[in-house]
Amino acid sequence: MKQKFLKDLGIDLDGTTDELLQQFDLNGFMDEISDNRLKEENDKVEELKDEINKEDNRQK
Repeated sequence: MKQKFLKDLGIDLDGTTDELLQQFDLNGFMDEISDNRLKEENDKVEELKDEINKEDNRQK
Protein backbone atom coordinates (compact mmCIF):
# COMPACT_ATOMS: atom_id res chain seq x y z
CA MET A 1 0.00 0.00 0.00
CA LYS A 2 2.81 2.41 0.87
CA GLN A 3 4.54 1.43 -2.33
CA LYS A 4 1.52 2.43 -4.40
CA PHE A 5 1.23 5.73 -2.53
CA LEU A 6 4.88 6.54 -3.15
CA LYS A 7 4.59 5.57 -6.82
CA ASP A 8 1.51 7.81 -7.13
CA LEU A 9 3.64 10.68 -5.82
CA GLY A 10 6.12 10.00 -8.58
CA ILE A 11 8.77 8.42 -6.36
CA ASP A 12 10.49 5.54 -8.12
CA LEU A 13 11.18 2.49 -6.02
CA ASP A 14 13.91 0.01 -6.74
CA GLY A 15 13.81 -3.58 -5.48
CA THR A 16 15.73 -2.78 -2.30
CA THR A 17 13.44 0.07 -1.28
CA ASP A 18 10.37 -2.00 -2.01
CA GLU A 19 11.76 -4.87 0.08
CA LEU A 20 12.55 -2.53 2.99
CA LEU A 21 9.04 -1.11 2.94
CA GLN A 22 7.56 -4.60 3.02
CA GLN A 23 9.81 -5.52 5.95
CA PHE A 24 8.77 -2.35 7.78
CA ASP A 25 5.10 -3.25 7.30
CA LEU A 26 5.76 -6.72 8.70
CA ASN A 27 7.66 -5.35 11.69
CA GLY A 28 4.82 -2.92 12.44
CA PHE A 29 2.32 -5.76 12.24
CA MET A 30 4.40 -7.91 14.60
CA ASP A 31 4.69 -4.99 17.05
CA GLU A 32 0.92 -4.58 17.00
CA ILE A 33 0.42 -8.27 17.75
CA SER A 34 2.92 -8.04 20.61
CA ASP A 35 1.15 -4.98 22.04
CA ASN A 36 -2.20 -6.74 21.86
CA ARG A 37 -0.82 -9.77 23.69
CA LEU A 38 0.63 -7.58 26.43
CA LYS A 39 -2.73 -5.84 26.87
CA GLU A 40 -4.50 -9.21 27.07
CA GLU A 41 -1.96 -10.41 29.63
CA ASN A 42 -2.39 -7.28 31.75
CA ASP A 43 -6.17 -7.62 31.61
CA LYS A 44 -5.95 -11.24 32.74
CA VAL A 45 -3.58 -10.33 35.60
CA GLU A 46 -5.99 -7.63 36.80
CA GLU A 47 -8.91 -10.05 36.55
CA LEU A 48 -7.07 -12.64 38.65
CA LYS A 49 -6.06 -10.00 41.22
CA ASP A 50 -9.71 -9.00 41.56
CA GLU A 51 -10.75 -12.63 42.07
CA ILE A 52 -8.06 -13.10 44.73
CA ASN A 53 -9.16 -9.93 46.54
CA LYS A 54 -12.78 -11.09 46.49
CA GLU A 55 -11.81 -14.46 47.93
CA ASP A 56 -9.70 -12.77 50.63
CA ASN A 57 -12.63 -10.51 51.56
CA ARG A 58 -15.02 -13.48 51.78
CA GLN A 59 -12.70 -15.36 54.11
CA LYS A 60 -12.39 -12.44 56.55
